[in-house]
Amino acid sequence: MQTNRGAGNRKRMWAAPVICACLVIGLALIMPCQALAQQKAGPAKTLKIGAILAVSGWYAAFDAMEAKHLQAVADIINDKGGISVKGEKYKVELVIEDGKSTIDGFGAAATRLSYDDKVKFVIGPSAFFGLASTPVFEEAKVLHVSSWNTFQPGEMDANTPYAFLGMNSTLGILPGSMKAMKKLFPNVKKLVVTTADDGAPPYMMPKVKKILASEGMSVIDTILFPNEMEDFSPIATKANSYKDADGYMNLLSSPVGVASIIKGVRALGNNKPFICVQTVPADEILAICGKAAGDNVMTSGIAPLAKANPALINEVFTRAGGKPPMFLLNATGFWTLYKVIEAADSIDPAVVKAKWESMDKVETLFGPGLMGGKESYGIKHAVTHPVPYNMLMKGEVVVGGYIPASPLP
Repeated sequence: MQTNRGAGNRKRMWAAPVICACLVIGLALIMPCQALAQQKAGPAKTLKIGAILAVSGWYAAFDAMEAKHLQAVADIINDKGGISVKGEKYKVELVIEDGKSTIDGFGAAATRLSYDDKVKFVIGPSAFFGLASTPVFEEAKVLHVSSWNTFQPGEMDANTPYAFLGMNSTLGILPGSMKAMKKLFPNVKKLVVTTADDGAPPYMMPKVKKILASEGMSVIDTILFPNEMEDFSPIATKANSYKDADGYMNLLSSPVGVASIIKGVRALGNNKPFICVQTVPADEILAICGKAAGDNVMTSGIAPLAKANPALINEVFTRAGGKPPMFLLNATGFWTLYKVIEAADSIDPAVVKAKWESMDKVETLFGPGLMGGKESYGIKHAVTHPVPYNMLMKGEVVVGGYIPASPLP
């Protein structure tokens, strides 16, 4: 028995070195394979995403902060490892060109992005500047995602296959705004509309009136003003003159424009509901019009850091420095483009375009979005997303919430 135990001990003594040797040999074989796999994968590649903004000039009131929000989205994507395509990761390099708030400036910026920077995807522009940039991007087959649309021919239509609209814009915001308005101001049926005359009204207003009519509302008159207007008292006076109006609706203008009209109407003793179908935040309006005028006002702008906001929106705001204003005109289109590129599993604009056209639902910073626009634009390239609504009541900002996305005809 003692001899057998000794033999067993000798076997175990030999087994330990043999196992260790096998482990060493195994690791020696595995480690080069792992190193080879890592070498094959390599570091994350870079994908240039262009952005065409007005970071100087009058429209910088919107776009100066937009640049920071775009960079915040790029940082969030990169912190997640980048954009995943065919098993590889692409870190985003944001390339911003300044359109300088002029048509010629945006045309030149689009040319630089397409031919000097050689980007294949671009975020922006907003307002009517797409009239200058779209022809350049279409010729270069650059997939471009505008953040606002004025419905003028050549911005985005059946003849612009590489153009997409990544933000609600007026028609996308309007259905959600009306649902919120009916809850807050159920007696508003007859409206006076105020809007900037940037070339959009002849194309936009028939569509707006059709949507309003579907909810039993009508437009008494549309009061136009130039983008560069500084004294809005004549607009307020004219709006106030329509005594049969139940309320007022502003469609296009700067934060100063909409707040000045509200202030002017209130100074005339008129406290009828005022609905801002724009992304101008309530706190921005209040800062300009003052507490005395800040009552019975509803806006589709975002309330920074509100609990009702999707977490992504608050993260973008915080990463960008946590300072207002927050419009996110371009940032949500950027986020959606990132998700569509991953869904297409390609960085070829033609492939991404085809994939996007096949989708009925997309992801946005605001939550689940829908694709539509065939009737409205002649092409199913328009994103609609949940619509925020917030109010000014008795000189205070009151956070409302979000209305789910409505399909755009």
